[in-house]
Amino acid sequence: MKTMLLKIRHPFLVSMVENTLNMESFRYYVVQDALYLGDFAAALRMLSKNEGISTEDSRRLASFATGAEEAEMELHSSFFREWDISADGAVQMPHTLLYTSYMLSVVATRPHAEGLACLLPCFWVYMHVGHLMLRHREKLGSAASRPPQFDACKSPNAARGRS
Repeated sequence: MKTMLLKIRHPFLVSMVENTLNMESFRYYVVQDALYLGDFAAALRMLSKNEGISTEDSRRLASFATGAEEAEMELHSSFFREWDISADGAVQMPHTLLYTSYMLSVVATRPHAEGLACLLPCFWVYMHVGHLMLRHREKLGSAASRPPQFDACKSPNAARGRS
């Protein structure tokens, strides 16, 4: 739990909640997050097609993939339209590329359980950090103005995790 508390105190997250994050940093985050979510959904779909898993588990993983894609569309599409950009032309930065290529490699080449273990931290971290961000935002009340571009942390998906 101490690690989670440190994460919520990270200047990026605090500034996102308090509406002090500059637009360039927010835009960078949104683009990289959209690219990440695309690969995360692809990894979930790969897991859903593994041999030897139950039909129920396969459906659940496919549903999580759809949830990640829907979160991407819900959270990012409006920004992309506003900024007149597309994820298709975006480039993964080294940190995004290294993480997603590792994640996809594990899911594609290792046993099913290792693939699940590789993806599980995303669910946990985003759920916990999302809850902490929402709690911090509630404490602020009307102390910080919140223009629409910084309302990402009010999304239900922020509190539930990405799926």
